[in-house]
Amino acid sequence: MRNPHTRAHIRLSNQAEVMEFILELSRYEDHFSIESRSGVHRVNAKSVIGVMYTMFDFPEEMYLVNDDQDGVIPASLDKYRYVRG
Repeated sequence: MRNPHTRAHIRLSNQAEVMEFILELSRYEDHFSIESRSGVHRVNAKSVIGVMYTMFDFPEEMYLVNDDQDGVIPASLDKYRYVRG
């Protein structure tokens, strides 16, 4: 069983946004993952193929996780957070 961790619910809507997201994320040395709601599916958040996979497999359930510093999500990524409307 995995240890619980803090994560941010995010949304990415197209390939251009994925590329912008990865470019922004690659400015940080920390390792980040994107996981499904259940945490069963997990990919490297700095991988174009991995992030594109999440958009097709679980687009409504993408959660960003900082694997090095639990709960630390850079403020520059706030524009990708999902906000209920």
